[in-house]
Amino acid sequence: MKNNPEIKKLLQDNELVNPLLAPIIISLRKMVFKLAPDAEEKKMYGGIIYSTPGRMFCGLFLHKNHISVEFDLGYLLEDKDKLLEGSGKFRRHLKIHNEEEVIKKKVEGYIKESYQL
Repeated sequence: MKNNPEIKKLLQDNELVNPLLAPIIISLRKMVFKLAPDAEEKKMYGGIIYSTPGRMFCGLFLHKNHISVEFDLGYLLEDKDKLLEGSGKFRRHLKIHNEEEVIKKKVEGYIKESYQL
């Protein structure tokens, strides 16, 4: 993980907004870099987005009561368990309310698949 001052500030702000969910964002961030070590990380749209050259593949956004894990081309992801939400043309997301849902909603698999598209 790169030491980006904008990301560091956003993570500190997340701690103030929701101290229960902020640590989950940090663990999700580590997960993204484990699965996609060459990913570029950028603060955008009030959250953190991850991209490979030419394409965003994942985003992490803290809301009042949940974290949204966004997939730019989510409509292409295999969603055999019907866990993805969203009805737009392309984007899909997972809402995470606690640490258990990271596993229950198979976030790691979705991030990996999105990265590999």
